Amino acid sequence: MKKKIAVILADGFEEIEAAVPIDVLRRLEFEVVIAGLSKTVNGSHGIKIQADCLLSELSGTEFDAVFLPGGMPGAANLRDSSDVLSLVRKVNAKGGIVSAICAAPIALKAAGVIEGKTVTSHPSVKNELKGCIHTGNLTETDGNIVTGKGPGAAFEFAVKVASALGKAPEAESLMINMFVKRK
Repeated sequence: MKKKIAVILADGFEEIEAAVPIDVLRRLEFEVVIAGLSKTVNGSHGIKIQADCLLSELSGTEFDAVFLPGGMPGAANLRDSSDVLSLVRKVNAKGGIVSAICAAPIALKAAGVIEGKTVTSHPSVKNELKGCIHTGNLTETDGNIVTGKGPGAAFEFAVKVASALGKAPEAESLMINMFVKRK
């Protein structure tokens, strides 16, 4: 059975941080469901993505992972959504992979799932992650929490999420085949 990942998009999301992981995870044959706070979600640079469904239509219990792209005001919109926080808490409570990149770890903080965890994020939100161990590295994995620094980390972040879901060799091979990494 394919592992199922919910990608939650809110208006103002960073397009690279959404598109690259969605593409990589689908190439690795995960079932990726794009759940929007609205059916058509507007990126921070004018790219619109049609969500597969509204977030409000999901229960959260059927997902092995949840992923939040950053961008502003997208990350703030995620942080301020009770539906987002509820889904993050549900996936975390069942031991699923909870992941966020760039500014989106602020939503994980608001959900109460990263206290005391080692995380990274865009430097602009570092001060909002008090109570966490913030490294500033490209990516971080601490237990079931995977975080990434920003748009330039999108491929490496996708590899970390795939690895956390049990597909590390396949993800590394895909990166070599996509010429992102060389042998």
